[in-house]
Amino acid sequence: MTKHWFCGLLFTLILTAALQGQSRESVLKGVAQNSSWSPVDKPSEYDEKNIRELAGNRATAIIHYGLVGATTQNWHGPDGTVRVTLYQMVDASAAYGLFTLDRNINQPGFTALPLGSEGFRVSNRAFFWQSNYVVKLEGSVSATDNLARLISENIFGRSRKPPVSSHLPPQNLVQGSEKYVLDETGLGPELGLDQRLLGFEDSVEVAVADYLVRGKSAHLVLLLYPTQQVAKKYTVRWEATASIDPALQKRVGPLVALVRGSRDPDVAGTILDAVNYESQVTWNEPRPDISFRDMILTIFGFIGIALLFTVVAGLSFGGFRIFVKARYPDRIFDRAEDMEIIQLKLAQGVIHKELPE
Repeated sequence: MTKHWFCGLLFTLILTAALQGQSRESVLKGVAQNSSWSPVDKPSEYDEKNIRELAGNRATAIIHYGLVGATTQNWHGPDGTVRVTLYQMVDASAAYGLFTLDRNINQPGFTALPLGSEGFRVSNRAFFWQSNYVVKLEGSVSATDNLARLISENIFGRSRKPPVSSHLPPQNLVQGSEKYVLDETGLGPELGLDQRLLGFEDSVEVAVADYLVRGKSAHLVLLLYPTQQVAKKYTVRWEATASIDPALQKRVGPLVALVRGSRDPDVAGTILDAVNYESQVTWNEPRPDISFRDMILTIFGFIGIALLFTVVAGLSFGGFRIFVKARYPDRIFDRAEDMEIIQLKLAQGVIHKELPE
């Protein structure tokens, strides 16, 4: 059993290391080995030093989200040629943020696609995110869809949205409008917010989404601060400067919700009432400070107590039996009429017995 347990633990560690260490090269290699698609040219590699050559003005935001590296390469398959851009981010939250940075449901020709964890298409470009990867494909519809499914099958790891995005209420949400923001560049002018008052210097995380309530549209901005004390500091500052209407905001612990783009109290109330936050507290008891010597003494102390209890119990039972036999002979213990004794009869001679024919 110990061998099976050790093998299971070793397999888990190897699998975890493999998932964490999955590189862009291994993803593309898996596609080439298990499909009819093949690379046309050598890949172009990018990191923080030269990502601006690939992303232009978006480079700063990509680095801020947490870029590990990017690879671009042309691939040819049965349906044509596709140019693939593979962004590897530090974790799934970073990948989701970069994906939402590129997504705009108001673009002409925008279509949601069931690729990876989430995907969309604009013209001849398809995007999706999965685990800690964001994939961009440029080519014909049939070719990009085919290659996107193959790449998705070769990406391992869990896809998890950042905590602030998970608090966006699903009621009345306009699907595909969600964005995850880490700096001022991700907030559009339609929100009408002064980014300097939001607390990006205090590591606030922001989620933005559009809502449609009884035919009226509004924007919801969720700000998740490190602690509820930091969140309170900013809400008090807004009240003091009258920069944000108190009727259009709500604070629950470290989470602050702001309704923008609508001053209708009914619309704002419907959206804000659905915003909730549940705190989870984990308490770790300190380990007792016990030395090896104290541990050994404690073990032998318990052994001594067990031996003492055994001796006392044995003497008590033996004394009670002797007392009863002396006071009430042949009445409780060793009654002859109830005893059956097995005898070997070693001194008895051999008795021959024959069965009659």
